[in-house]
Amino acid sequence: MKEYAAIVGVLILVVLGGLWAVNARSVPPPGGKACTMEAKLCPDGSAVGRTGPNCEFAECPAVATTTSGGGGGILPFNSGVRGTVLLGPTCPVERIPPDPACAEKPYATTITVRRVGSTATFAEGKSDATGAFAFSLPPGRYTLTASGSTMLPRCAPTDATVGASGYTVTDISCDTGIR
Repeated sequence: MKEYAAIVGVLILVVLGGLWAVNARSVPPPGGKACTMEAKLCPDGSAVGRTGPNCEFAECPAVATTTSGGGGGILPFNSGVRGTVLLGPTCPVERIPPDPACAEKPYATTITVRRVGSTATFAEGKSDATGAFAFSLPPGRYTLTASGSTMLPRCAPTDATVGASGYTVTDISCDTGIR
């Protein structure tokens, strides 16, 4: 009977010691605080995490500035993306040889530029009456989305990779729904 009581006593001490250890690990250190956000979105579309015990965010990456344009900021870059927004099809039946009257038509609309994988808008602009657009951007991978109306045209997002210099040329296709 004494052995049984000793075993139960040891088990109780082990359980209490385990509970104390778990509680000691879950209590924040004195003066510490819980951080609510894990990342901060930077102006260039990248994200940075927390550093240090006081929930400060790491610094955002330095954004390239220019002295020739005056005023600094992120523009202008010697790189970016340009292209045309086109509507098609414009005729209900495809003809062979193609009918010039049924060629894709330029589309003036708003274009949103985001870094690939990000939901934050990096830049926004409009295509002109000829469908042409151009964005001066730092090197990186971007998704360009042209805005259609509520139903049609439906414009497919287009990915573009911008190098360190020069402009990447890409077209954005918008489906008119004509079949």
